[in-house]
Amino acid sequence: MQIQSFIQDSAFKKKFVLEKLLCHYLNKTRSELRTDGEQEIPAGLEQQIRADYRAYEEDDKPLEYLLGFVEFFWIKFFVNEDTLVPRPETEYMITAISEYLYEKSQTDMVLLDIWAGCGVLGCAVLLQNEGKFRDVFFSDISSEALAVAKKNYDTLIVDQPYNLRILQSDLCAFLEDYQEIIRDKDIVLTANLPYIPDKTFEDNAPRNVQKWEPKVAFVGGEDGLDYYRRMFEQLQILAKPAKTLVMFLEMMTWQLEILRAEFWSILEFEEVKTFHFNIRIVKASFK
Repeated sequence: MQIQSFIQDSAFKKKFVLEKLLCHYLNKTRSELRTDGEQEIPAGLEQQIRADYRAYEEDDKPLEYLLGFVEFFWIKFFVNEDTLVPRPETEYMITAISEYLYEKSQTDMVLLDIWAGCGVLGCAVLLQNEGKFRDVFFSDISSEALAVAKKNYDTLIVDQPYNLRILQSDLCAFLEDYQEIIRDKDIVLTANLPYIPDKTFEDNAPRNVQKWEPKVAFVGGEDGLDYYRRMFEQLQILAKPAKTLVMFLEMMTWQLEILRAEFWSILEFEEVKTFHFNIRIVKASFK
């Protein structure tokens, strides 16, 4: 079947999805789908595209999993069912970190990407802030997610002199074995930890999210803050050798007020970015 006939087929109601699949499998832009409209689609590819479209339409499979990638901060990252699909709003965290690093002259800082998933935050920070870091840690509880993070790092971070360590760990527990690496160093920590309350996720998360994306990447207990509490407790002990530690976190406004009330004696919190759905990018550091 020709490309133009395929697109015009009334069986495909969501043309944007169909065109995304065609662009992916035919390695064309949307404009080229029009200019090359008379080109025949190989039978095998036609069957694959039809199968993927049905998976999206009938089985709620996210388009990003069908394509195998997501565009984040103008960069293409590999994703699969072992990683959540990065949301555009999390790009604000990269902007906040880059603004913080802009006037820093250090070239030997340490970057911690905690609950790294596909490595989208850590890789994006490195690409936007070349020359600031020496040691880089990607940590996640999922070895499968870390395999995707390694693939993204190897693909995107080319010829960069970083000491990379990819570690399966309970949040920051791995730091116990790297005290000399962080001693007297300035650390930047990025963490988009699960912060959705359990009931909120069960009641409100879209069907495709509940069915396909890893729940462990979203939910954080009754008020959504279980992982943040545990990470702060770990860092209070394990980050002591560092010269400075600045954390960039994502959460809801009402959750920030809870953490301020609980950790006022040891942590300072600053809202640095705000966007829709009452979500905040927060900069935190120990007093």
